[in-house]
Amino acid sequence: MEREGLLYGYLKITRDTVYRTLKRFIEEGEAGLADKKRGRPRGAFKVDLKAMNAVRRLQKNPHLGEFRIHAALAQVGIHLSPRTCGRILALNRRIYGFEKPESGSKKKKEMPFASKRRHEFWSADIRYIDHALPSKGNVYVISILENHSRAILASAITRSQDTTAFLLVLYEAVKRYGSPEALVTDGGGVFKANRATAIYEALGIEKEEIERGKPWQSYVETTFNIQRRVADFHFERAESWPEIVAAHARWIADYNAQKHWAHREREDGRRSPEEVLGWITGVRYRDEDLERAFFSTRHTRKLDTLGYARFRHWRLYAEEGLAGKEAALWLEPETLTMEYAGEALSRYEVKRSPDGSELRHVGEAILLETSIVVHQPKLFDLAEILGEDGWLKAVRMADYAPRRPRSPKLLQQALFAYTDAI
Repeated sequence: MEREGLLYGYLKITRDTVYRTLKRFIEEGEAGLADKKRGRPRGAFKVDLKAMNAVRRLQKNPHLGEFRIHAALAQVGIHLSPRTCGRILALNRRIYGFEKPESGSKKKKEMPFASKRRHEFWSADIRYIDHALPSKGNVYVISILENHSRAILASAITRSQDTTAFLLVLYEAVKRYGSPEALVTDGGGVFKANRATAIYEALGIEKEEIERGKPWQSYVETTFNIQRRVADFHFERAESWPEIVAAHARWIADYNAQKHWAHREREDGRRSPEEVLGWITGVRYRDEDLERAFFSTRHTRKLDTLGYARFRHWRLYAEEGLAGKEAALWLEPETLTMEYAGEALSRYEVKRSPDGSELRHVGEAILLETSIVVHQPKLFDLAEILGEDGWLKAVRMADYAPRRPRSPKLLQQALFAYTDAI
């Protein structure tokens, strides 16, 4: 110890360096005291041309910061620290003139719905996104997030933000992950509709709301901020509905698989939302119980060869590309929406009987843009030949004929023939 103290005092170096030097001296003798180059050995640098090029490609999206770049690179097997990614980003900005992303607020706010276990709180919200699609109209993202893991459980690109569109996403989340203890939303009317409230009660879900004017209290709002940085760049460049749906699906897969800032200090080493969520689910339901909870709005029908479904004496068009598939019909007091795999296909204005058992009238039909790809080319296009007015998308069918009772005389003849044969 005296020898160590003298060495430390004369050289004025750190105690850790002294320990390393003494250890090398014990293991290697005098050869261990020779000066050695610091850092990685030659040829073992992590930042190579492959990594630099990968960062340059990702940096074309000007909203990505060093942590998002770090997470995206780790997903493809390139492991660089966020600080190293930041230095490469700064270098590329000087060389290529890339824009610098805006830094977010560093002030940490108290979250009233912080979760201590998986599926304690889910958060749901709707966000408008900018787009450059040729067709007019708004485009929305409806997402449901699990607060503890930050995993996106279900999400959809949609043209509307009504109750039916939200229930489509809720149904997909509950079907796959069970139900949570509570659902957190803002004060939007779609989340407080009578039908939505009835489903919460049937599934035993407590309904919670964030405070007015404080959207940051919802965890899904933070996720939407990440979406703005990562996905909006691709949303704004999508030229068709399938492209914007594909960009949305890619965003969900990348977000759930990449490292998340909230999990960077977890002791179990789980860093991504899907790793933290794991196999744990909420309260699971049998298919018939789940159907019963959504029964007054959701029905299933098999589409015929032309993509029509028969429902309550009406033949309604859904999508020709899904012929032979089973689609879902969501019936509301004044609308009927047809859906497949969480994607809305068409929507009709309807008038129901007072008891709700019959459709007295089906009015205007709206065929929604979908990502369905028809591999078999159409022989002819009904819309082009008949025009939008001539192409009937909803047809009233004849009522089913009542069953005719069998003649007693025929029954007696059949009985006598059977006894004679015996």
